[in-house]
Amino acid sequence: MVVDLTDMLFGNKQVLYAIIPVIIIGLYYLKKSQKKLLVLSRMIVAALIIIALASPYTITTHSISDPNPSITVINDQSSSMDIFDRSIADAVCDSIHERNPTSQIRSFSGDQSPIGDKIMQYSRGNDHIVLVSDVNSNYGRELADAVSVASRSNTTAYVIAQTPTQNDASIEIVGSKTVIIGNKNVFGIVAQQAETHIRYELVVKVDEEVVYQSEIDQTERIKVRKIPHTFDTLGSHVVSAEIVPKGGGSDYRSANNVFKKVVYVVPKPEVLLITDVQSNLRDIVGDQYDAHISTQLSELKDTKAAILDNRYLESLPSGDIEMLRDFVGDGHGLVVVGGDQSYDRGRYLDSEFEKILPVKSYPSEYYGRNDVVIVMDVSDSTLSDIVVESGVTFLDYEKALAIYMIDDKEFRDDYVGVVAFGGDAYIISGLVYLENEQTRELLKDTIRVKTPQGQSTTLDQGLSLAEEMLANSAGAKDVILISDGRIDEDIYESSLAVATRMKSKNIKMHFIQVISSPTRVIGAYGKLAHEVDASYAQTTYPKSIDINTGQPDAEPTPTPPLKDAGIYAVSVFDTNHFITRDLELSGTITGFNDVTPKLGAKKLVATGDGKPVVCAWRYGLGRVVSWSTDNGNEWSSALYTENNSQLVSSTINWAIGDPRPEVGMVIEADDIFFGEISRITITSDTIPSLNFGGSPLDMSRIAENTYTTEIDLGEQAVYYLSDYGIAVNYPLEYRDVGTNPDAEKIIQSYGGRVYSDSEIGMLCDDVRRKSVRTVCERLDQKIPFILAALAIFMLEVIGRRVREIMRNKDE
Repeated sequence: MVVDLTDMLFGNKQVLYAIIPVIIIGLYYLKKSQKKLLVLSRMIVAALIIIALASPYTITTHSISDPNPSITVINDQSSSMDIFDRSIADAVCDSIHERNPTSQIRSFSGDQSPIGDKIMQYSRGNDHIVLVSDVNSNYGRELADAVSVASRSNTTAYVIAQTPTQNDASIEIVGSKTVIIGNKNVFGIVAQQAETHIRYELVVKVDEEVVYQSEIDQTERIKVRKIPHTFDTLGSHVVSAEIVPKGGGSDYRSANNVFKKVVYVVPKPEVLLITDVQSNLRDIVGDQYDAHISTQLSELKDTKAAILDNRYLESLPSGDIEMLRDFVGDGHGLVVVGGDQSYDRGRYLDSEFEKILPVKSYPSEYYGRNDVVIVMDVSDSTLSDIVVESGVTFLDYEKALAIYMIDDKEFRDDYVGVVAFGGDAYIISGLVYLENEQTRELLKDTIRVKTPQGQSTTLDQGLSLAEEMLANSAGAKDVILISDGRIDEDIYESSLAVATRMKSKNIKMHFIQVISSPTRVIGAYGKLAHEVDASYAQTTYPKSIDINTGQPDAEPTPTPPLKDAGIYAVSVFDTNHFITRDLELSGTITGFNDVTPKLGAKKLVATGDGKPVVCAWRYGLGRVVSWSTDNGNEWSSALYTENNSQLVSSTINWAIGDPRPEVGMVIEADDIFFGEISRITITSDTIPSLNFGGSPLDMSRIAENTYTTEIDLGEQAVYYLSDYGIAVNYPLEYRDVGTNPDAEKIIQSYGGRVYSDSEIGMLCDDVRRKSVRTVCERLDQKIPFILAALAIFMLEVIGRRVREIMRNKDE
């Protein structure tokens, strides 16, 4: 038996250290003894026995295929499927069962679509789930979450997409439940349709008074129209939206054409503005809030938020800072506005006051934009070898390297995308800015659940997709390839052609090859890197690797002068925060305080160079916002005018939190869809007493002065608890119409695919192909070393015996 020592692994590697004293002792006796051949043979025998004791082994792989793989067809017969031809779904199920007799068909119906729960229920590992559905999961586990969890046990989900036989349209209103009297509020009217064209009249009313009416010709699947409104009376108000199809357009269901939202209007909350000057900021605060204007901090009782405008540190005595810390920590808000006497110009750095803020008062570094695409090999070969010490596959190691890079601070100012190849190449994530922590975490979670997708290493496709992603790049361009390096000869030439083309476009490439043990052998993968002047590195688990995509000659963007510094465009940096959600920001500033967000802070608005303008975080129970430009008098007047002024009010509203007075009984409950239970939270100094339908409600205490109860409100209508309104709308099942537009992205991200009802044969072929699994087996290699040691020992004994016999004959 021939053993390739380069592929040898050891279960007890530490035992190998015993060879060192054997060598030392052996060399000593080789010098002293006359029987050097005997000493040498004993050294070799001892070394071979030690190697055998270290449990040597190799890994061998072979493929296992199942001619009738496990398939479960989930047939969605819920109400939202009424607009599809149900006979097609039955035919699809029959066709799959005919091609694979072992397949199982499971159906569900009703006014709920718990698709995520059904995937979790029927996935058993190493199997396949086929969804005959519109994939609008509206109950239980989220679709993406369920597909992700199932993929970890090697369950792949597929979708059979159908074309609706008739159109259906729905309407919904999104926006805040609690609003402040006299403040401009923007409500999103979301109109969906199952097909691609519908004509309708949209009517929006507030308390039965029409505030918007227009005839709309919609060609988008989903259209959001923003309707502003300012409430001038307190209490509950009903906002309703209705669509009326026009021109004989098809609309299957009328129940989802009307939506109602109850808005609860509260008095203007008390805020304290500390300022010395008249400004745009002062005008907005005075107009929209019950504002107390002062030049110094005073009693903060009953104040919801404090706003400090361009305050020098020396103007804040230690007692005031302590008062602010307690004020925010107890659940109130603080907004700190910049200027020529604050932050880096106000000696905030390393002060007690700065500890409350979400930023540090020193310049943030920005070296210019880099666009980086990480290209990962997820072909089946990435499971063919294992680093046994930790049970880690090469794919696991690739993921760890990619996640390490995403966490590396050197990439924080870069736009990073991820591509996977193995079979067909596909995009895991487009280019996203990595300074946002939530973006990094989402990207890492997506990478963690990647599974092998194909039989071969299609490096050329991965390179082509990376090239396409960088086609419109505005900065330096880098591609980092992570692979086990096993590329076929027929792929080499096409990969070389693509890589050469990328080199001509000034795309810098870095080839990383993950290997089980260091080797000087450079295969086709390394040769390809050399051909296009790319960097090449080998790495073994658990080492990390450094990739330099920076621009060494770049300098950080300097702090701008205070006035007349030029023009800096500002834009929303994070759209997932209350302050910036649905915000249309378009403006410029001429100056800002150069600050750096702290760990845990959210950068919400930034300049084109990535300099923070608005940052926020939670401090204790309260909320703090850093507004690192001025009050509009010198640098940022554009942020206080027209639509941009919504940023100011959104910032203060977020800092305020709940704007309602902290006295009496405060009720909080969301509007619901028919069939849901209304969950109500009540804040009160005493045990609240509320009746509904003539009966008292049972209250459960969940925290100090906080109680909760649940009510089954019943039919569609607007219900009232005291003066607090709750709307019950059509069933949630009727809201999302047509096939889920995000389904294809979700399914493909975890190895599946969306097929039409005419591609059942292709689906079954793909299922069989993906049912070919690579199995890794450990082959023990002790015996060859034991036999070698025994053979050497026996030869030495026989040789010595022969010499003794010959010597006796001579005598």
